[in-house]
Amino acid sequence: MTEYADLVTKRRLYINSEEWGNKVSMHYMCKGSGDAGFGTGYFIYYNNGAVHRIEDDEGITIVQKPNTIEDVMDDYGRAHAS
Repeated sequence: MTEYADLVTKRRLYINSEEWGNKVSMHYMCKGSGDAGFGTGYFIYYNNGAVHRIEDDEGITIVQKPNTIEDVMDDYGRAHAS
């Protein structure tokens, strides 16, 4: 039964990393010159590297796409290292 232990461990890491990556890491409101690098507005940053800008008249704009799952798994491992 232990022949699949490595596969189960990798799958568990994949699923946990995916869930962690979809959680919000920071909210940011920028008025004026746009010092966040993405302009002005209300921004939501996710653990997976994605950035969304929320605007009343335009809705949600994807400013930055999420990282690959391999990068998210690495970030998850660093964030949960003990």
